[in-house]
Amino acid sequence: MFAELGLLSSGHLVTVDRADLVGQHIGDATVNVRRAVDRALGGVLCVEDAGNLARPGIDVDRARSRDVVDALLAAVRAHREDLVVVLCGPDGAINGLLKSSPELAEYFPKVVRFPDLTGDQVVALYEIKAAEAGFTLREGVLAKVGSIVRSARPEAAGARLALRLLERSVAMQSRRVLADGVIDGDESLHEILPEDVPGTAAARVSTGPSDDPLAAIDALIGLEPVKREVRLLAAEVEADRLRRSAGLPITSPTRHLVFTGNPGTAKTTVARLLASAYARLGLLSSGHLVEVSHADLIAEYLGQTAPKVRAAVERALGGVLFIDEAYALTPGGSHNSYGPEAIAELLRLMEEHRDDLVVIAAGYDNRMKDFLAANPGLASRFPTTVRFPDYSEDELVAIFESMASAAGLALSGDAREEVRRALRAIPRGESFGNGRVVRNLLDRATALQAERVLALPNPTSEEIRALLPSDIVASPSHIPEEGGTGQYL
Repeated sequence: MFAELGLLSSGHLVTVDRADLVGQHIGDATVNVRRAVDRALGGVLCVEDAGNLARPGIDVDRARSRDVVDALLAAVRAHREDLVVVLCGPDGAINGLLKSSPELAEYFPKVVRFPDLTGDQVVALYEIKAAEAGFTLREGVLAKVGSIVRSARPEAAGARLALRLLERSVAMQSRRVLADGVIDGDESLHEILPEDVPGTAAARVSTGPSDDPLAAIDALIGLEPVKREVRLLAAEVEADRLRRSAGLPITSPTRHLVFTGNPGTAKTTVARLLASAYARLGLLSSGHLVEVSHADLIAEYLGQTAPKVRAAVERALGGVLFIDEAYALTPGGSHNSYGPEAIAELLRLMEEHRDDLVVIAAGYDNRMKDFLAANPGLASRFPTTVRFPDYSEDELVAIFESMASAAGLALSGDAREEVRRALRAIPRGESFGNGRVVRNLLDRATALQAERVLALPNPTSEEIRALLPSDIVASPSHIPEEGGTGQYL
């Protein structure tokens, strides 16, 4: 529009944020701002989360933040004839930025406040985005979306909620049409039904008939210390709700967690169920889990790490960001020098989105202690550590039997004792796979059982289901250290 009115020569848009402008060292800001301005000349430079420029984070000292503001001020002074700069962010943060620099405030006399979307507008956005994606909404879909939006917390019921609901609706619709065997050309391939819309704002994990994530955690084999900690977390939330109802002041505790333990001790499973439980308790708007590792957060070149961290957090907003082997972000845990940058950006975003994001950092016991000691801000933001113990032999046998039963198989004869002998043949150490060992042992047993059954002339249903001692192989060569998925992993 500015270009059509003759106010700008081009009218294009360039979007940047604090990480794009601050840089790693004093003096970088001047260069980074100049580059951004050069790209935007003739158009609009949009600075997202601009309020953060006035609040130096853990990784950026006050001098570097001041450099950004000064460089931005110089840019608007020098190019006021062919550049429009738009500062975006929450009211309070933008006001803080402008108050911190009266000179800069003189160049931004206009403040345009965007009101929160109403429930009807969120539903309308869901409908519009669905149409843009090529989907037709069947009767009852928008009514269900509206019900979910009305039940969501006010601060979470915005455009992001509409997009997340649509994303999960499409995922559920895809699973349904695949299960129904819908073929190309069928109109129903592009229809979203009411049953495709999740029942709540939370993308809950299907955990059994009760669909209760806390009950599902309690039903897991072993893990008694973990269950105790989860019950305490849930009790704390319920107590806050009672205090609020009684008109008592409540605090806003930090709910980020550290999970420690060896591989295969159900850390990811509990994280996923806990995300769903937090959504049910009203602490998160969605309740989904996004799992990342250091490779998803650290880039190879300067300036690319912070955007990768922001992208991961954006995917996790409303749910839980699960960082496996989080110590790889620290200088001692990674050969990449941008780990501290990733941690600093993560800490900033954890604080910024503390009302609708839980971060769980996971890894081995001793290494997670080093991780928390690597940055002064980490220990305070991860106040609770939940330790996942190794499974006992009896628990591993019970897990094997549970997994076999879920696969339609039953242990016959001395098969249970053979499982014990197989487990005892595998060395126990820090890298012992726990649930992964059981999963791989069962996979091998299933393959050998299938070979044996196919050799039978006319196998009965009992023979097809039976796992015999000869099907259980105790060879550690079949137990890889990494990989695999499942309930106890």
